[in-house]
Amino acid sequence: MKGATNLPCRAPWLQTFKLTTVLNHKQHKTTGGSFTFRQFAVKQDQCAMKVTTVACVQGAWLPDVEPKAILDIGAGTGILSLMAAQKYTCPIDAVEIDLDAFGQMKANVKASPWPTQISIYHADIRDFAQRQCKKYDLIISNPPFYSNQLKSDNARSNCARHGTSLDHRQLVEVCHNLISEHGRISMLLPPSESARITELFGAVGIHLSDQLHIIDTPGRAPKTMVSIFAATQAPVQIHQLVIKEPSGAYTPEFSTLLRDYYLYL
Repeated sequence: MKGATNLPCRAPWLQTFKLTTVLNHKQHKTTGGSFTFRQFAVKQDQCAMKVTTVACVQGAWLPDVEPKAILDIGAGTGILSLMAAQKYTCPIDAVEIDLDAFGQMKANVKASPWPTQISIYHADIRDFAQRQCKKYDLIISNPPFYSNQLKSDNARSNCARHGTSLDHRQLVEVCHNLISEHGRISMLLPPSESARITELFGAVGIHLSDQLHIIDTPGRAPKTMVSIFAATQAPVQIHQLVIKEPSGAYTPEFSTLLRDYYLYL
């Protein structure tokens, strides 16, 4: 139904500006800078952008319908591909341009239960797209953001955060060329960037279908959103997920969504 709703147990289917939702270290961090989930672990010491709670929310908020093929754009540590591999049996192509992040993703995938299900590529997604003949039923990405914000002196962080390697218009073009007729696209972005990319997708005939507003604690405005896009137009379904209670405990809705992935929920 239309309007804001609390997140259902399974949806139909960030970085935050101050990085306030980095994964809870006490529950997930082990020696060597890795985060341990129920079925896999993610090392991230070589990656410019770290695993966050909201990225895990994006990975958990995927469609229940099994896709035939998945593409992960800017895969980083491989967290979204690994979460998708736990949920689905279809092949996954994970593309990462940064060499250090690619090496870490390679190690994470190799150590996981799904080393043959996930194919990894060290490539610019624009070059990868030009060589691809197949289409994808599901494209997932935690894309560059802060497109109009001041840049830091860290070139790798700028590439990951500011879209210096791939801007939103190019990302939309790649998705438009690679998505299947009935495919879906999942993007994690702050509200202002989400509005911008929704406009760009609309210009090529891809429409917002579902949107999850991620809220740190009750009463706060969402700092990030998971937006689902599809080639077919339908009334937009708006959902919201509050991560923590005022006490600091995870909400029941968050625990239900992440229970298959997080330890100690």
